[in-house]
Amino acid sequence: MKWCGKCKVKIVGTENYCPLCQNELSKLDNIEEDLFPTAYKGTKERHMVMKVLTFLMTLVGIISVFLNILFPTNIWWALIVVVTLICIRISLSIAIAKHRSILKYLLHQSLIIIVLALFIDYVTGQHGWAVTFVLPIIFTLAMIVMYLLSKILHLQAGEYMIYLLLDALFGIIPVVFLVTNSVKTPIPSLVCIMVSIISVTALIIFEGSAMYSELKRRLHI
Repeated sequence: MKWCGKCKVKIVGTENYCPLCQNELSKLDNIEEDLFPTAYKGTKERHMVMKVLTFLMTLVGIISVFLNILFPTNIWWALIVVVTLICIRISLSIAIAKHRSILKYLLHQSLIIIVLALFIDYVTGQHGWAVTFVLPIIFTLAMIVMYLLSKILHLQAGEYMIYLLLDALFGIIPVVFLVTNSVKTPIPSLVCIMVSIISVTALIIFEGSAMYSELKRRLHI
């Protein structure tokens, strides 16, 4: 770092004369700063942390499989452990990639939780608790939380509308399980369906023009 007494400015680099007035520069200190800023190390450190976590998760998964083989039970609980670890790893990756879009992150996390719950229910004997409770409750909460966040964060219609609409459409899925009698109690599914219909109706009535413009932009119409 050098100093121009005439212009009263600091000069970074190896220049001996001020680029403004051509006055000879004096050295400000003994530490010469780089002409270009040093690379940000946060990304490299984050990658290293993810590698360590991936290794530890893989280690836990391998140990779980061998323990399940050595001490067999009625269910392959090691599969639950492995799939859960995979979902956690995917969730962490999404959290890093989508940290600037909390609504997209919430939507992805909702899908991951539901897939994991359906898998665990399948492995443990298909008791139907995932379809009856987890799926409709998660989607209902996601729709409500996404709407509240869009208002709290004062997001524009285009920033939250598509995800809210997708979530509302996903909420219609419980209709299939109701028709096929796959649920133990219809209450959670009915609540989810009701919230979905209300969400879509509200979007059409209050954000119809904005929604149409957003769809045109995304579909390049």
